[in-house]
Amino acid sequence: MYKFKGVAYASLGAAFFGISSILAGILFKRCAIQPGWLVTIRMLFSGLILLCGLGVTKNNIFSVWYSFKSSLRIIAFGILGVLFAQTSFLLSVFYGNAAIATILQSLGPSIIIVILAIKSKTLPRRLDIIAIFLSLIGVFLLVTNGNLGKLSFSASALIWGLLSALGVCAYTLIPCPLLKDHSALNVVAWALLIGGIISNFFHPLTVMPTNIDQIDLLLILLIVIIGTLLAYSLYINSLKYTEPHVVGMLGMLEPVTAILISTLFLNVSFLGLQRLGILIVFLALFLINLPTNHK
Repeated sequence: MYKFKGVAYASLGAAFFGISSILAGILFKRCAIQPGWLVTIRMLFSGLILLCGLGVTKNNIFSVWYSFKSSLRIIAFGILGVLFAQTSFLLSVFYGNAAIATILQSLGPSIIIVILAIKSKTLPRRLDIIAIFLSLIGVFLLVTNGNLGKLSFSASALIWGLLSALGVCAYTLIPCPLLKDHSALNVVAWALLIGGIISNFFHPLTVMPTNIDQIDLLLILLIVIIGTLLAYSLYINSLKYTEPHVVGMLGMLEPVTAILISTLFLNVSFLGLQRLGILIVFLALFLINLPTNHK
């Protein structure tokens, strides 16, 4: 029963992340809203709501600030992890589309493997090495459709998508020491709030787009509640009930959700070799998330 709950939480969380990217893409096409302003509003409000919820349930929400070291790390996580990942991802959606952005972001796990291998001075597993090469081949096909002289979408979408993969690395690696001593939701709540506060200096919440209507406000509300607050809460809570490699594998539902909705309802199409590239990226993600067999 506990494992089923973990699988359900991770699946819903990943699907909600995918839905959020779709909603953001629709919002960008409907009105002249800037990605930075959307980052500010989704991070500020989701962080505040999550912290208030934790406070009501009598969690010690200020525990991360008790030591100077953990305070520095939570600030670094909020800025270099969450804020950077959110901003670069939404810019990739803005210049491209949700499907492209989520696939490029999926390079993150491969980059993490390389970083950890360099840090530990050990070679990755054979499966991981294969997965890294497959992910590079898959993204190459997605970007070029096999034609070296032509990109299949804008260079801006590609650059921000690759940067969002680096954001995934920072988002994954920076908070690890904090999660040993503090609640995962507490860490994420503060990171969202910190990132939102910093983003507000560059894209103030008060400078609202002039052409926003009720449907746009509804989309923003859904992005804050479903695509940020619920997505983070469900996905991170799933780690209490099931193994990390299972959660990681279910994270593949994010790009799957974005691609399915984009192709079925938003008329986003992919050429032949691009489709092959998407399948290869998914195969790479599957291999990375296979557990190690200990003899």
